[in-house]
Amino acid sequence: MDHKKIEWLFLIVFVLIDIYLAIEIVRSPVSLSNTASNSSSSNIKLEMRSDGIDLPDHLSTTQESGYYLAAKNKDYLSDKLSTLTQVNASYSKATSTLTATPKNQVTIKGDQKQILKELNMFKDDSKNVPFGMQFKYEPNMSSSGSYIFVQNSEYGSIYDNSALLTINVKNGLIENYTMTYMGPVSSVRELQSTISPWHAVRSMYTDRELANNSRVLKVKLGYSKLTDVRGSTILLPTWMVWIQNKTTKNTTVKRVNAFNGQMIQNNTSISDK
Repeated sequence: MDHKKIEWLFLIVFVLIDIYLAIEIVRSPVSLSNTASNSSSSNIKLEMRSDGIDLPDHLSTTQESGYYLAAKNKDYLSDKLSTLTQVNASYSKATSTLTATPKNQVTIKGDQKQILKELNMFKDDSKNVPFGMQFKYEPNMSSSGSYIFVQNSEYGSIYDNSALLTINVKNGLIENYTMTYMGPVSSVRELQSTISPWHAVRSMYTDRELANNSRVLKVKLGYSKLTDVRGSTILLPTWMVWIQNKTTKNTTVKRVNAFNGQMIQNNTSISDK
């Protein structure tokens, strides 16, 4: 083999080696990053376990998506009083709250499925509850005598004291209900990615918002109030985290900004009943 052919052969070999090394250099940081991330998550889970914190069996690490939403600050309920012919209703402008009591007895009996069916029939009748069909039952916030419904939208459920229906039941009868209503909501920015449920819980733990000897019961995506701007309420995607104290069995709801993982703490947060 002459020298020229040998030179070409070495050149081809060196080029192939360079290509291989370039590919490995590009791939290595990603691999190392993934390994570090997985190792960090495993370490945090071990720390949680040593602190007596229990997590759901399948806490997703998958990102979801959501919008910034806006609702106009408007009194939607006071004009509906005249249409509520089957209840005695009153409205407080100070708290934007409607309170009503059935004129005739409304029986609520049976198993849980039957009870919910009858409650839905009651609230979906516009002569009983205005905008009732827009409210969805939230079992994680309800008790045997107090049934909580949160305002629902095409974007998801709204967890805020300004969008809440509470129906109180006593001795198998609807005693009364209280209601607030935020009104229609619309998106004000394009769809964006959120953090995962696991990321939300991890952020709570690193920010010391997850107490020792506690149990994370559920993590659910909804919307919460961020701020008021120019006569509108701005909402953002929120990871709602239900946490139970193992000793007292008390359950509280904490909220995490689903875009950046920061805790949301203001006067509109809802505590579990």
